Amino acid sequence: MKMVNVNQVHGTEVLVIDRRITNPTAFEDAAASNGYDAIVTNQPGLLLSVSSADCVPILFMDEVRRVVAVAHAGWRGTLGGIAAKTIMVMQDRFKCSLRSLRVALGPSIGMCCYEVDDLVLKPLKRAYPFWREVVDKAAGSRAHLDLRRLNCLQMEEAGIEPNRIEAVNLCTACHPELFHSYRRDGKRTGRMTSGIGLTAVLG
Repeated sequence: MKMVNVNQVHGTEVLVIDRRITNPTAFEDAAASNGYDAIVTNQPGLLLSVSSADCVPILFMDEVRRVVAVAHAGWRGTLGGIAAKTIMVMQDRFKCSLRSLRVALGPSIGMCCYEVDDLVLKPLKRAYPFWREVVDKAAGSRAHLDLRRLNCLQMEEAGIEPNRIEAVNLCTACHPELFHSYRRDGKRTGRMTSGIGLTAVLG
């Protein structure tokens, strides 16, 4: 498989790959120069990937339409609805059905270690009526945010059944023996890669 990655910018732009890549160098240059935080494809032989070190990596699969996607959800992308937007692109471009979508969330920072301030809290409260379900230990203008749960609730709101969403419920900041963490280690930390792809159909 050929690994596909993009220039992640903590946004909500989705790269769609709906045809065979005939010029890998030109494609890689374009993917690197433009900012994307999600990739969707129906093309076999491509391993869609994102890197993370506290942000939420999200993998999507439509087992009927044979479409996969990957998203990188930091707080900016999450507040912008990157997960729901990825689902919408899968529906609009590839006719995916909510009933056949499955989603997996990889390791990310937990509420225990993710303290945020009004830069995050104010837009969160404006945009999502259910914000109290993902905020805890509020003290003045600071609180702890469950970024993973926030993404799950957004996908449920978009129509994904909860039993079709799986998550690795481990905090990246709490487990230095397992995961890299920007919040724990700062800029010197490494990155983890999460990926998903389609194999060719034989026969």
